[in-house]
Amino acid sequence: MTTYTTTPFARVRSASLVLGVVLAACPSDDPSAADSTSGDATGPDTDTDTTNTDATDTDATDTSGVDCGNDIIEEGEECDGVDLGGSACADVDPGFVGGTLACGATCTFDASGCTIDPGAAVVAINELTSEAVLAGDFMGPNDAIELHNAGGIAADVSGWQISDDAMFLPEKTYVFPAGTMIEPGAFVVLLSVDLLSGTGDFPFGISDSVEETITLVDADGVMVDAIATNGYEARVSYCRLPDASGPWFQCEQTFGAANQLAATACGNGMIEDVEECDGDDVGGVTCEALALGYTGGAIACTGACNLDADGCTTDSAIVLNEIDATNDNIEIFNGSAGAIDLSGWVLTDDNVEADYDATVDTAELVFGPGTTLAAGAYLVVGVGFGPGQHPFGLGLGGDSITLLDPAGGVTIIDQVTYGAAEATVSYCRQPNGPGGVWTADCAATMGGAN
Repeated sequence: MTTYTTTPFARVRSASLVLGVVLAACPSDDPSAADSTSGDATGPDTDTDTTNTDATDTDATDTSGVDCGNDIIEEGEECDGVDLGGSACADVDPGFVGGTLACGATCTFDASGCTIDPGAAVVAINELTSEAVLAGDFMGPNDAIELHNAGGIAADVSGWQISDDAMFLPEKTYVFPAGTMIEPGAFVVLLSVDLLSGTGDFPFGISDSVEETITLVDADGVMVDAIATNGYEARVSYCRLPDASGPWFQCEQTFGAANQLAATACGNGMIEDVEECDGDDVGGVTCEALALGYTGGAIACTGACNLDADGCTTDSAIVLNEIDATNDNIEIFNGSAGAIDLSGWVLTDDNVEADYDATVDTAELVFGPGTTLAAGAYLVVGVGFGPGQHPFGLGLGGDSITLLDPAGGVTIIDQVTYGAAEATVSYCRQPNGPGGVWTADCAATMGGAN
């Protein structure tokens, strides 16, 4: 039996195992102002060293367009703002018996408000790095993954598996040996297999350039924990604060000990490295300065430290006026005194930035030549692949729609972002037309005044 206890340090070697354990107190403060996802700069979000990429990953996804902080759960997010996806404390870990689950600024679950059953084990993925461990007992060329038992009793993890492969293929999976126990308060560090020496534990690399998901399952194949990283954020350390229960942040490397927030990280209120903004600091950028046709409103910053133009506005008299996500209908209204030529204009739910290219966007509507909308008239655009139809559909869980003129550079005519269930029946401007405030749960009035 291998037991990881609360002794100051233990290191065990076997044919397939290199583990280290120490005990440290969990920090009591959750740095809620911090965030993890800096990623590469991708421009304003209007929706919302050596590369260590694992060549066998075929499901890696670039989530640079994901808008953490828009209250819509998107791919790669566990939660977003008030949207917890219906999850509660016990859904995150059965060792939690109550309390309040929240969503951290990194769009990962914050279970620090959950209540731990003193008679249960609470094992979680606690820290990882996609680069070498730089110092300490685990220093070396390996990637590393740390587990922590924050519960009140020892956890028998015999037969548990951890992998970056959704199918848990044997060649991509580490299996805990029979008799492996993690005592309360203990930290267990797994190292990636070093191809030169053959030492290490898990037989896969952690990418430092694209998103991948690390998943921990128990002996019955039931998921215990999972974390998606976008690559960049794990280049030093990506960790939970507080340990085992908090959301994920960019951290200092502390493998085998309590986690520590990085001095330089997205979410600390200072623009650093590849960040476009951080918290309230948007670098003095205004909506107008984006040169996308905005004439007012306020720039914000996403949880990924990218500029967020959702609060920007235009003075266009032709506007998106009503959204029906159930039937995938979009209404456009001409509030001007004359007819408007829509020829060549684009309607899309893609992320729109200064470098937006309609020829690359494969799911958009380009209005054909001679398309005009009379003064005071409504145009209802339905879903489909025929002329005058949009092919992208509308998400019941939220979406962003942009009407733009690509001639001579991108000019945004109007845009709208709605949240989960807001457009199930109708999301509309009240009062009707330009100047109206977007309102959820309107009566459906497609083709007429709201």
